[in-house]
Amino acid sequence: MAKSIKRYKYWALITLLLLILMGAYFAFNPSYQKSLESKFYYSIGNYEKAYSLSSEAYALEPYNRMARSVMVQSQYALRYVRYNQEAKEYLQIIRSYADQKKISLSEQMRIKMMCDIMIDKHEKMQPTILIDPDLVQEAKENYEKFIKLHANLIEVL
Repeated sequence: MAKSIKRYKYWALITLLLLILMGAYFAFNPSYQKSLESKFYYSIGNYEKAYSLSSEAYALEPYNRMARSVMVQSQYALRYVRYNQEAKEYLQIIRSYADQKKISLSEQMRIKMMCDIMIDKHEKMQPTILIDPDLVQEAKENYEKFIKLHANLIEVL
């Protein structure tokens, strides 16, 4: 009985020592430091900084899975951010056309083209579980606005 308790103490000590060594490796390895920092920036919604840091970390250590994961998720999130920004710009342009008394045929065609572009871009995006649901929801709402605009333009034209 005493031998088995002594054996468990040795295994526990070896396991603890290995965990400490692994922790020290992650704490002092620059690639893992940058990937942890990028994960922080991703969690607060600064996707550009997260992408930048995670790509640096991945360049330092290609086997760093956390850096690769944050880098890919940041790319997807940045697509949504850019889509939402572009949607706001296009909607602002469309509103400026709508403020006119009469919309010319060429302006209607420009609006239709903007709608086609935004609808096509949204259909190519891939939501994942890790992307901020608010970003995905905002993109969906913008997509629905462009679908309605497109349908209204088709009726008019």
